Amino acid sequence: MIEKTIQIGPVYSSGIGSVIKGYIKLYGLPQNNVWNSYRNGFVKSLPCLFAICFRILFKKQKNIICYHIHLASDGSIIRKLIISLCLKIRNKKFLIHIHGSKFQEHRSQILLVKQILKLSDAVICITEQMKNFLEKENLKCEKIIIPNFCETIQENLVYLKKHENLIKIVFVGKFWQRKGVYDLITAFEKSSFNVPVQLDLYGAGEIEKVREIAYNSAKKDCINVIGWIEHADYLKKLSDYDLLVLPSYAEVFPMSILEAMGLGIPIISTFAGGVPEMIENGKNGILFEAGNVEILKNALEKIVNDKNLRFELGNNAWKVAKEKFSPEIIFEKLEDTYKIFN
Repeated sequence: MIEKTIQIGPVYSSGIGSVIKGYIKLYGLPQNNVWNSYRNGFVKSLPCLFAICFRILFKKQKNIICYHIHLASDGSIIRKLIISLCLKIRNKKFLIHIHGSKFQEHRSQILLVKQILKLSDAVICITEQMKNFLEKENLKCEKIIIPNFCETIQENLVYLKKHENLIKIVFVGKFWQRKGVYDLITAFEKSSFNVPVQLDLYGAGEIEKVREIAYNSAKKDCINVIGWIEHADYLKKLSDYDLLVLPSYAEVFPMSILEAMGLGIPIISTFAGGVPEMIENGKNGILFEAGNVEILKNALEKIVNDKNLRFELGNNAWKVAKEKFSPEIIFEKLEDTYKIFN
């Protein structure tokens, strides 16, 4: 039934955008049923917002059972509130799919999100943690847990151990303290490895600051600050890596972790948000409290210096991705959700 929905969200972002594009690629969602709501800042997004509201208010959408709105934080909340009001005016059925967590830190944003959810007919939560948060806010709307799918799952895993003489670590995310990129560089510099190691950093944000810190590191020759690349290009490179590290202070359900799991790459991350619903500490990765650089250093040494442990954690990560986050499983959950509108 996904072909009878309209998907509204930031199509060209790396996170939510990859989910929506996955619906097109894997689930047969028509391209015309995707309405982009964001483009490079609030002001540049206004034409997108006006176009969506005009379509809702003045154009008839044939054979559509519901509108599926993808919500993050900050400016996304204002845009989605306006879109929700337009849908309510036209008496259209819609659900809210919550991807972001940042709004939990700001009471004003929480209040706006609550208004959106009160207008909606259902809400999709990516994690149990988000569902529990909404329930504590006394929101009575129907809450459905559907995690994101893992597009990179290999049918038969051959562990990615191409670097017998060089262990390659990858970080991907925004370059700022919230993602823990500075903690990672510090921990990497302090670590003692028994094999050659390379750390590659992909992302946007405080890129000049990250480059300066990396350049002044004692291990500057082992750190590559690559910056931003297209998501599709990043996925092509991902299989070259032996370990993904995401030491974030706040997350919901990071796609970077899921993508690595599908390739059998072990993970080091934190207990932030829904990460523990993806990674079982000691089984398919290592988790630690965000900000603890010493434990991060120990985790890096433990995985890098133990080839058998890397293989074991990576293999378990792949199994979890296949059993819980395969596109087929997530598609069934989505279709079951759409049935409430049919």
